[in-house]
Amino acid sequence: MDVMAAAKQMVKDRLAPGVTAAWLHDGAFEVEVYGDATWQPTVTPLHAGMLYDVASLTKVIGTTTVFLQAVSEGLVRIDDRIQTFLPDFPHATTFRQALTHTSGLEGYIPHRDDLAPAALRQALITQLKVTAECDHEVVYRDVNLLLTGWALEAVYGAPIQALIQRRVLAPLGLPAATFAPDPARCVPTSYSKAAGLRRGVVHDPKAAILGVHSGSAGLFASLADLIVFSEYAFGRRRSPAWPSAFAGILRDETTGGLGRSLGWDLRRDAAGRLWLYHTGYTGTFWLIQPALKQALIVLTNRVHPTPNMAFLTARDKLIAAFLAQG
Repeated sequence: MDVMAAAKQMVKDRLAPGVTAAWLHDGAFEVEVYGDATWQPTVTPLHAGMLYDVASLTKVIGTTTVFLQAVSEGLVRIDDRIQTFLPDFPHATTFRQALTHTSGLEGYIPHRDDLAPAALRQALITQLKVTAECDHEVVYRDVNLLLTGWALEAVYGAPIQALIQRRVLAPLGLPAATFAPDPARCVPTSYSKAAGLRRGVVHDPKAAILGVHSGSAGLFASLADLIVFSEYAFGRRRSPAWPSAFAGILRDETTGGLGRSLGWDLRRDAAGRLWLYHTGYTGTFWLIQPALKQALIVLTNRVHPTPNMAFLTARDKLIAAFLAQG
């Protein structure tokens, strides 16, 4: 399939205003910047180099990478209990369970989006329960990476977003990635007459409340940032900050063979090879195959002006067709 044409087709089908994408393969890369940045309140152009709210890609660029650094440095182990680092957390959940989304943690926090940052953090640490899903099902929940981030704060003594900036974004030389973007450089997300245009402010409500203590979302990044990160995954770029533990990332870390690595989802192509995969709510998705030195990066703002659910079906079909090529 022509994967770049398929990415453009999502815009032609009006599933998102625009797309910025790259297909890295055979030592080169194809780039596509197509469509608009906004449809409302007016149509504005999409330009190369603009920053996207990458939503949950924050989890793998940032929090997972810092965790792998901590593992590489001998400061944590995958099967350590999170409670060791967060004494108020009442469960025996391990980092393995949290990072593979097999923790079984769930719970309703009343008036969650109205809480102050410290109150929301404390509620998520203390008020969740462990269900029968634990170790038996992958159930993707932000709290798993929030807890991991707060444990890393205890390890390193700084807010998780500061750790990501200091330990990942800066030393790896990601050219534009930031938690404090210039709104003028950003592709907007939602729009309503009541709230106006959301631009340069994180879309995710929990991340908006938690601010520097959010390891689940909050990062703004350009296509170039994800290309650079992919090249570290390929081994083409090297840095003392790149965690040696990443070498084992293409491994199912669940206890029941459920297809999740640490932080990353795992997808298998027609030739039987595993790929790292992750998505972001705002309309971002990313596949990496380190041994093949191949990656597909697709950035959109499918939440503009409001979330387009049909985008998700088109995304899943694109990924299935891409992997079916082998």
